[in-house]
Amino acid sequence: MMTESRHSARWHDFGVPIVLACGALAILVASFLVAPQWLFVLQDIVAFGLFAVATNLLVGYGGMVSFGQAVFYGLGAYVMALGWQRYHAPFWLLFVLAPLIGAVAALIIGALALRTREWYFALLTLAFSQLFFTIANRWYDFTGGDNGVFGPMIPSTLAQPRHGLWFVLAVSFIALLLLWAITVSPFGLTLRAIRENPQRVEAIGVNLRRHQLYAFTLSGAFCALAGTLFVVHDQSAFPGLFQWTQSGEPILMAMIGGMNYFLGPFVGAIIFIVAHNYLVAHAASAWELILGIVLVLIVLFAPDGLLGLWGSRASGSHPFMLLRTVVAAMRSARRSR
Repeated sequence: MMTESRHSARWHDFGVPIVLACGALAILVASFLVAPQWLFVLQDIVAFGLFAVATNLLVGYGGMVSFGQAVFYGLGAYVMALGWQRYHAPFWLLFVLAPLIGAVAALIIGALALRTREWYFALLTLAFSQLFFTIANRWYDFTGGDNGVFGPMIPSTLAQPRHGLWFVLAVSFIALLLLWAITVSPFGLTLRAIRENPQRVEAIGVNLRRHQLYAFTLSGAFCALAGTLFVVHDQSAFPGLFQWTQSGEPILMAMIGGMNYFLGPFVGAIIFIVAHNYLVAHAASAWELILGIVLVLIVLFAPDGLLGLWGSRASGSHPFMLLRTVVAAMRSARRSR
């Protein structure tokens, strides 16, 4: 029993980094084998996977539903695009600067939004998202309005699809390791305890608001980093990056993969982007309908996401196992007649 417990603890300690390393190696190998158009799809998956995991630090681990993470994602992209267009700043300087600006913006917005709770908090983050969308859309002289900013804003070597994918992969791998280290640190464990029972955690002397503000700031910095990777992938920035629907996508990905699992949002990003690309190419008008049906099925049969379904299958308790048991019992009853 003790041996099993030790193995379980070791898996808990090193399982995620091992899976991340294997996944990164698989994508690296795939970059030599797949067609050029799939290199862009892989870039999209990796960058959006980072965005989804960074959002889930707040939603899944902190229990704070935010519809404003697109603010920091869009901010990261706009810092890169406007820095290149308006100030002719070097790419590498902007790449370092963007997550810092995202963190400062998240600190300010979080300090204001965390004065409220639950749905009021979600609505306030949604309001900030629409505010930034309106500024980007209407400030033509500076942001280019609804035309956005387009152009060769990244080094020529990163513009090559395979090199771009390697760069996005390396940055995301390091960022995901850092996010994982945060979730298993005492700070991450406290965050989970706040999600489960904030009153009890506050009663033992933990400063609730300060921990939530730290989580909001960290999530904002990593979301801005994902925004810079969007620029490497797309070489553009436009107002749609700030819209609340952009904030909703990583939450949907986390729901599909499993909010209570570190890699759940990344699994959701793989499924969401591959399905989106396939359905837009073959059944564009039915894409949103199919997404809605999939979400209803997940809520009904896999509320902990696909990774949760896999975990419950191991214990023999998921809904499909129950359905199989019922069918087997009906067959047995029919034979006995």
